[in-house]
Amino acid sequence: MKKILDLENNVNTKTAILFSFTLLLSASISSTALAADNKAVAQSAIDKAETSRQHAASVDGEWRDTGKIIKKAKAALKEGQFDKAIKLARKAERQGSYGYEQAISQQTQKNLTTPDYLKTGGVSGSVVVGKGYITPSLKGVDVSHNGKTVTISRIKEKNAVIPPPFTHTDRACPPFCVQPITVAKDVGTIGELEVLEYLKRASHGDHNVLVVDSRTPEWVQQGTIPGSVSIPWNKISVDTQGTFAIASETEILDGILSKDFGVRIADGKRDFRNAKTLVMFCNGSWCPQSATNIKTLIKLGYPAYKLKWYRGGMQAWLSVGLTIVKP
Repeated sequence: MKKILDLENNVNTKTAILFSFTLLLSASISSTALAADNKAVAQSAIDKAETSRQHAASVDGEWRDTGKIIKKAKAALKEGQFDKAIKLARKAERQGSYGYEQAISQQTQKNLTTPDYLKTGGVSGSVVVGKGYITPSLKGVDVSHNGKTVTISRIKEKNAVIPPPFTHTDRACPPFCVQPITVAKDVGTIGELEVLEYLKRASHGDHNVLVVDSRTPEWVQQGTIPGSVSIPWNKISVDTQGTFAIASETEILDGILSKDFGVRIADGKRDFRNAKTLVMFCNGSWCPQSATNIKTLIKLGYPAYKLKWYRGGMQAWLSVGLTIVKP
């Protein structure tokens, strides 16, 4: 009997040892696989940072320390500090995007020409050459809208007024409440001249920029900013739980993200690294539609620095007499 018990104990001990070894081996394999995944993510982040830096350098917009940050990221990767490498690389990628945006903006300003009527140093009351100018050095901007070239300038008619329905101010709050000047952290609030720069870039082949009219179709029918794309705000709005009630609505959202906004979607996961810079607007500073979309996109993971908000919207655009188009 004692021999049988000893044999059983021996078998149980060996089984326990084998089981423990199996667990250790499994944990080791999982750890190795996780490390490999993290290394791949870090390397991909560094590659993105390099591309972003080169993009900025192509327009003389590279920040001085971007290269140093990338070197630190590579060193961290080599030492197996993958989280640190990813953090540094993504910082460098953001700097590249910022640098590119700044350089393009500065170049646009340098390339502007002064109209002849201002070169003499004075403007008399009889001078009318300046009618239609957006700024003293900018008469108009050519953009592409639905495949046709449209020149954005200012209305020249002496008695032109803001068209309805933007003339009245009696709007119930909610929903038509005055929006804050900053819609979300790291999202840039811009004005008409900045919108014109983005429109020009998009119309001249910069596929990384998209100007979005967030209003519903009945509003767009009354006129929109030339060069903008209509994407109704309720197509990319989610409920309070951050999801859609039915699958088809999620599919519509993902379709917009991938087709229009440049977001890569695979296996149900969204990759925003190649997402476009979006300029979003709606009816005015009292309209919540574009602001709601921006907040939604940030919740979904869209980089805030790639979102720009034209807070003044159509009311501000019309109030300064800029060109609109109707579908």
